Amino acid sequence: MEDEVNSHLVKTFLDIIVLTMLKNAPSHGYALIADIHKRFDVLLSPGTLYPLLYSLEKKEFIDIKKEGRRKNYFLTKKGQIQAEKVINMYKDKIRQLVRFLN
Repeated sequence: MEDEVNSHLVKTFLDIIVLTMLKNAPSHGYALIADIHKRFDVLLSPGTLYPLLYSLEKKEFIDIKKEGRRKNYFLTKKGQIQAEKVINMYKDKIRQLVRFLN
């Protein structure tokens, strides 16, 4: 059951996880998948991650720099602003949820 809860949380908060990771450093898709697996013990499929990256690009929160066959994703200025807003909002709501659960 713990694996299911962990997987559910990662997939639910995948947008904020990816924005936070890209806030720290540009990355490519495979590295994001590997880092999420290492940090959260959840192995995402490319079919889960890449539609989110496409959506974030469409919203102009991230941009792509191609290096050969590899695409490196990085936050745009708009993405940096959005990441800060969303991170702070999530932190507040998670604190509220933890207080409720206690």
